[in-house]
Amino acid sequence: MKKFICFQILIVFLLLSCAQQNGKTMIDQDSVNLFPVENDGKWGYIDRRGRKIISPKYEGALRFSDGRALVKSDGKWGYISRREVFAVKPEFIEAHEFSEGLAHVKIGDNYGYISKSGDFVIEPRFDAASYFSEDLAGVKINGWWGYIDKNGYMVIPPNFGEAYSFSAGLALVVIDGKGGYIDRSGSITIGPIYDWAEGFSEGLACVKWDGKYVYIDQTGKVIIDPSVDEAKHFSEEFAAITKGGKQGFIDKSGKIVIEPVYQKAGDFSEGLASVLVDGKWGYIDKTGQIEIEPQFKTAIKFDGGLALVEIDDKNWGYIDRKGIFVWKSKK
Repeated sequence: MKKFICFQILIVFLLLSCAQQNGKTMIDQDSVNLFPVENDGKWGYIDRRGRKIISPKYEGALRFSDGRALVKSDGKWGYISRREVFAVKPEFIEAHEFSEGLAHVKIGDNYGYISKSGDFVIEPRFDAASYFSEDLAGVKINGWWGYIDKNGYMVIPPNFGEAYSFSAGLALVVIDGKGGYIDRSGSITIGPIYDWAEGFSEGLACVKWDGKYVYIDQTGKVIIDPSVDEAKHFSEEFAAITKGGKQGFIDKSGKIVIEPVYQKAGDFSEGLASVLVDGKWGYIDKTGQIEIEPQFKTAIKFDGGLALVEIDDKNWGYIDRKGIFVWKSKK
């Protein structure tokens, strides 16, 4: 925990990564997906084959997003390009990944947004800020959340206790402690009646209503009532559910397709999902077959062909889809 980025912090930023590619380009994917690694307290990058691409030299490093990666040098955050050139010099105490061409950073007590060249496009004036999605970003001012556009105009007034990213034209907001959904004009399309809710994913949102977990469509109509103890969002057509204290998966008909036999289960990504069995994490495929034997302390979803796993309290690394390590920490 003494190092700048502990394993748990690295997990959070990797999950926020926007570096997924659409597969329609002729670019060598090994050169596109770069993964942060640490050696003797310094951070650099490897490709998915484990080859060193950027030598370890930074105090911290996160995944590439929108062609930029956050790195820490001399105690400050900046952004490098894939050519290992500082596109934005390290001058921020707090900074975040680029999304839709902009990144929110903190100056003093306020947040603003910079371009990929490091110029302020939206001057720091917000108490808190989030990523742009569908050309809008949630910002907090005077204790309330609203949404700005890429010119910094407050297009949806700050009237919400919480405000989340837009997906398929709708965003989850919290009003008087209840979850509901607004459209891009700020109009409430699904009233705030839910005790718990997630954003829309693959056309459906998981909500807790009248004491049970259900899935609604963009009109608020209940589409799936799976009769389970807990539920989560859909990912690759499957959603993790909890029944009888164990976790499994349902499909979009609400049918249990992988029986709830796991202590915990993560999202499907690139055809595999992490599962906890007898205190160890491994990976299953969409038939429920074990693809990578449970053996890890922590296992994160696959992203760009590799998955980040924690071996023990000190050691971590990246594995490929066969469970073979392409890189391990050296402790």
